[in-house]
Amino acid sequence: MVLDQGRPAHQSISEWLSSLIAAEHLSPGFRLPAERGFAQELGVSRMTLRQALDSLLQEGAIVRAVGARGGSFVAEARVPVDISNLMGLSKQLLRSVHSASSRVLTAETVSADPSVTEALQLPDKAPVHRIHRLRFAASTPVVLEDSFLPADLFPGFLEKNLDGSLYGLMRRDYELSPFSSVEELNPVIISVQDAELLEIRAASAVLGVKRTGLARDGRPVEYSRDLIRTDRLKIVVSGRAE
Repeated sequence: MVLDQGRPAHQSISEWLSSLIAAEHLSPGFRLPAERGFAQELGVSRMTLRQALDSLLQEGAIVRAVGARGGSFVAEARVPVDISNLMGLSKQLLRSVHSASSRVLTAETVSADPSVTEALQLPDKAPVHRIHRLRFAASTPVVLEDSFLPADLFPGFLEKNLDGSLYGLMRRDYELSPFSSVEELNPVIISVQDAELLEIRAASAVLGVKRTGLARDGRPVEYSRDLIRTDRLKIVVSGRAE
């Protein structure tokens, strides 16, 4: 590699490695050389190399592991997901991975808490169906999903197969699925329990998405609170000019 003297060395190194990864010259799981020797080969300081690797780490292009077998490794390619697209997560994942699945953690009818009643425009402590699921891209857990549906609008919903598309069930069996949505995105420091489910370190940062799904007539029909692994999913928000 020849460093571009017109730009910072760490930027040139990160872009060079990014291009190698994008061109699949470095495959997922490939272990990069140890930092000290790698920096010497490139003719830069270890600190400069660390800046370049930190940039790739933030982009999700590499991952780090500690211990005797630790180091920096090329990450699996992130799967693009458009959170503004209401076609469903599974269909989007299947564009990039060979399988997508869900595991139901909790499915019960509960009294709505204040945040749920506000989002769904329900009376205080109205009954709602809560479906708490773990979503997988291939065998990797990528989204922890907590969905709430007004129980009065969806009688018998919990008796159905909840492993597939909830929107598909809402549309097919009730003719009442989200037509549009309002989303709120925030960074979240994940709890120990949720980190174990997503198979990431406790106190890791994930993307928190709160979504209210609206029927064609404007009625709220779904409220969800999702935690998304951005090291495995590339989050996209599409739009268009009116």
